[in-house]
Formats: sequence, structure tokens, C-alpha cells
Amino acid sequence: MKSKLHVAALAVALSACGARAQSLSSSSPEPELTRQEALARADQLFTRFDLNDDGVVTRDEAQQVGSRLMLIRAKTGVDSAHGLGGHTLRFLRAQFAGMDAVNKQQFEQAFLRHFDQMDTNHDGILTAAERQASQQ
Repeated sequence: MKSKLHVAALAVALSACGARAQSLSSSSPEPELTRQEALARADQLFTRFDLNDDGVVTRDEAQQVGSRLMLIRAKTGVDSAHGLGGHTLRFLRAQFAGMDAVNKQQFEQAFLRHFDQMDTNHDGILTAAERQASQQ
């Protein structure tokens, strides 16, 4: 039960950060992204939220990091949590609904499932056109 709260806190923190980032960064399309780059991005994001390096993101960690990322984005206009658009956040929230914990492997798997769904021609490369189409 405690871990369910961790997942919910992570989703809330990420969605607050992602919603702001999506509205500010929609003018410039992101470059193509390979599946391997998506995995690396997932690892970077998870590590960023796992402040005490215990392999689980807690409510406090999610709130601390999410708030800090929102402030950075608001002050600088720079998306320091690259890859957390609103569409990705909705997907991750659905993937983690009802789970007791979010560890690195689960986060990676969910992130890659999302990549695979958006990569409509299944060539392992996510293009700007595929990203755009997935948001419709």
C-alpha cells in the first residue's frame, strides 16, 4: 500500500512537470529517437528521481524533484527532464496504476512499451511525425 502512494506521487510530480514542459516546448520538434536512446532516457529520468539510490522512487523524492524541475522550467524555459511530455506521462500513469512500487526495471519496461506503441513502423526509430501522430 505504501508503494502505491509512491507511484501516485511520482505520477503527480511528473505530470506537473510534463504539462508545463509540453506547453513550452511544443514549438520545436524533437529529433529522432532510437529505442536504445529511449532506454537511456528512461534510466536517466529514474535515476534523477531516485534521490537515495535505493531503487524505488518515494513520494518525497518525486515531490522534491518534480517541484525543482517545474521551477527550473518556469525560470529558464529549458526542459531539464527531457522526454516527459504530457503524452508520455499519461501512458506511465496508466501503466503504474494500482502497482505497489516502481523500480528501475518496471520504469524502463513501461517507457519502452510507450516507445514501441509510438514507433508505428517498428523500425526502432521514433520520428517527429510518429510522435505527432501518437498525440492525436
